[in-house]
Amino acid sequence: MAVPSDLRKRLSLFLLLSALLVVVFLFLDPSARTLSVLSSRLTAPSSLAPPAAPRQQNPTPTPTPGNTQPRASAAVDAKPEESTDASAKAEESASRPDAIAGAGGDIGNSELPRVDDGSDADGVEGKARTGAADAEGVVDGDGGGDEAAAEVRWETCRVGRGVSAADYIPCLDNVKAIKKLRSRRQMEHRERHCPAPPPRCLVRLPRGYRPPVPWPRSRDMIWYNNVPHPKLVEYKKDQNWVTKSDDYLVFPGGGTQFKAGVTRYIQFIEQVMPAIQWGTHTRTVLDVGCGVASFGGYLLDRNAITMSFAPKDEHEAQIQFALERGIPAFLAVIGTQKLPFPDEAFDVVHCARCRVHWYANGGKPLLELNRVLRPGGFYIWSATPVYRQEKRDQDDWNAMVTLTKSICWRTVVKSQDSNGIGVVIYQKLTSSSCYLERKTNKPPMCSEKDGPRFPWYIYSSSFSFLFLHCCFISQMHLIL
Repeated sequence: MAVPSDLRKRLSLFLLLSALLVVVFLFLDPSARTLSVLSSRLTAPSSLAPPAAPRQQNPTPTPTPGNTQPRASAAVDAKPEESTDASAKAEESASRPDAIAGAGGDIGNSELPRVDDGSDADGVEGKARTGAADAEGVVDGDGGGDEAAAEVRWETCRVGRGVSAADYIPCLDNVKAIKKLRSRRQMEHRERHCPAPPPRCLVRLPRGYRPPVPWPRSRDMIWYNNVPHPKLVEYKKDQNWVTKSDDYLVFPGGGTQFKAGVTRYIQFIEQVMPAIQWGTHTRTVLDVGCGVASFGGYLLDRNAITMSFAPKDEHEAQIQFALERGIPAFLAVIGTQKLPFPDEAFDVVHCARCRVHWYANGGKPLLELNRVLRPGGFYIWSATPVYRQEKRDQDDWNAMVTLTKSICWRTVVKSQDSNGIGVVIYQKLTSSSCYLERKTNKPPMCSEKDGPRFPWYIYSSSFSFLFLHCCFISQMHLIL
């Protein structure tokens, strides 16, 4: 029976399309098996040729710790058939749970690169150089004994003249930036001036450095070689800040204003102002110009947490002493930049001879304290203007009285201890009525857009004591 010509054409077209779909499917299928079958069929010289012998596949090895990359010698000696499946085996082994466990187990056994900085931990005499140091790590193999060396180059920081290598801080020891400052009246030279680009280098350890003395012994004594600053020991020896005893620096708990010791000073403050209640009503304290931070260190016994800060000045890096003792501290100065704290962060702010002119520049330094002091919090000021009668001290005291009244701080205590050391305690009000009743709006109130984030639920349209600091500190920049 003859097939009509139009039906033959349709059948031929159907078979052609089916063949094309099969070919497209084979080329688009990512399966290695499909591609290998297609490749073998396309390259076979004849259908009568005998089938090729199956290739023997080695079992996929499980990587051991340190076997994270192929070694050069293994790659050279590898057989051709093994190299063809190298990528497939790597992907398969990386997806196995035991391979992940093996790679993770290498973390605890790895060794840190060593840096030769010209001195060791025991104080052996070394060369003071700032060149590059090499560190080599050995990658263990999986039974072959082959090694691949990884080289890491570290540079020790280059410090300028007059800067201790152990105390080098790039953002504070940027001599070029400090020389370009137009003014130093507001302590600009004590602020951060980070170089660009940021240096990537290692700061040398002091010669003879040892692991720190554990807490709580470290509050009272540290290793001398860890913070070798004999200048401060000599300069403050009559004020009982710190003394040297054999291999240790000992902190007796004294200070410029702590004639009877810091413990007695803390008790005296609570006696004259019982509402402070260290550890209950007062939990967070900011200590301005802390020195070696003995005030904050001993407040830990009263369950009060103190953040201490001081600048890096002619007294050397005092904060190094505080940190080595285990007391929270950081380097900063009250100048043109805001302190790195949110508003109303502290229950008490303390200053004992911190050498800050609070009334300078329109009272900006004191307004910054007002920003970080919570409503109802206390400012404790122990300085010579409080209890001395010299003209300069009295001028400073009168300026402080005028400034504190203008920001509605209330003087709650002015007293002297048995050693003649005077203390005045101010309290920040919890109501904004005083600000609204002032005859002169100086310092002015801030606009709402410049105000802080309220810690309590109050109307954002209200005039509040929380806004007081903003206008006078608007030119300050947050510390990065």
